[in-house]
Formats: sequence, structure tokens, C-alpha cells
Amino acid sequence: MNRKSERLVKRVEKAGIRASMKQGHVLTESELRNIKIQILSNPTRAVFCLVGAISAGASYYCFNNDCESYGITLMIVSVVSLLFGIFGVRRTLSKTLDSIDIVDAGEILGHAAKGIASAIGALFDGI
Repeated sequence: MNRKSERLVKRVEKAGIRASMKQGHVLTESELRNIKIQILSNPTRAVFCLVGAISAGASYYCFNNDCESYGITLMIVSVVSLLFGIFGVRRTLSKTLDSIDIVDAGEILGHAAKGIASAIGALFDGI
């Protein structure tokens, strides 16, 4: 498995554990395929937040210097960038796996299911 697949497995495990805790049981394969995972990496989201903050500052500067058209444009860029930075892009696991090679998708799903099952099993055993 390559590095991208390993990061995807970690994201799937994290989201799967959270969903399993909500539902009170280990997820089935169809439930696992329907969970939403974060697609944008944290550094990319940080860049979006930085661009949004810089655009907000530039927009404020433009409004103070009577450049309303530039200020409005920069304000829109700022809001959109901040939204992407804060919330990111979430996609269902099935859509994400459809864009990956079939062998890697099976491996990712298998590793994630094992990780979720072991984590949830350990949590429920302790109760």
C-alpha cells in the first residue's frame, strides 16, 4: 500500500469508529461504504484558511481605500476559502473507492474494517 492509501485507511478508521460508537455496533460493509470521510488533507485546509485570512485583510484594505469592486471580490474569495479551510471536502467512502484501483480499494476496505472492528471490540469489551 502506498502512502496515500495508508492515510485514507486512517481517515476511514477514524470516521468508522465514530460512526460505530454512534450506532452502538460494528459497521457492516454497506454502512462502512456510506460513511463520509474528509478528502482534503490538513495542510491543504490550512492553506485555504491562510488564503481566506489574507483575502479578508486585503478586502478590508480595499473597502477602506474606496475600491469596493475589488473589496467585494476579495470578500467572496475570503468566505469561500475559509469555508473550504474550516469544513473541507467530505465524500462518501464508496465514491472515494470508485476513483481508486480495485485492488487498492479492497485492501483499504479490508484494513479499515479490521481496524474498526478491533477498536470497537476493545471498547465494548471494556464496558
